Amino acid sequence: MKYKKDIYILIFCLTLYLLNQLYFKKLGILFFNNYLNDLIAVPLYFSIINIISLYLRNKEINSLKILIIITIILSFLGEYVAIFLREGSVTDFLDILCYFIGMIVYYFLKNFNKKKFIRKD
Repeated sequence: MKYKKDIYILIFCLTLYLLNQLYFKKLGILFFNNYLNDLIAVPLYFSIINIISLYLRNKEINSLKILIIITIILSFLGEYVAIFLREGSVTDFLDILCYFIGMIVYYFLKNFNKKKFIRKD
């Protein structure tokens, strides 16, 4: 199954999102209230896109360059366009940082190869 890693990432992100909504935000910690959802949004988005793309077209987004371009677009939409569409929205550069950290984590999770990592000498 080609999209096994994406399914694991999707399940992990959804679980973390639910835990954040139901429990972590009640702790009153700034990170949980303002940044955790932004951190998992991009890996969640890419895992969904790759699962659908692999299922329909047998292709996936692997290129770091493409991931960066898409993350820039998502950042623009989430932090600039949202100001005009949602009352109370503000641009937060830490949100953008979280998007990019999430993209980097996704990239490494997708490209990490345990067999290459563990060398036998």
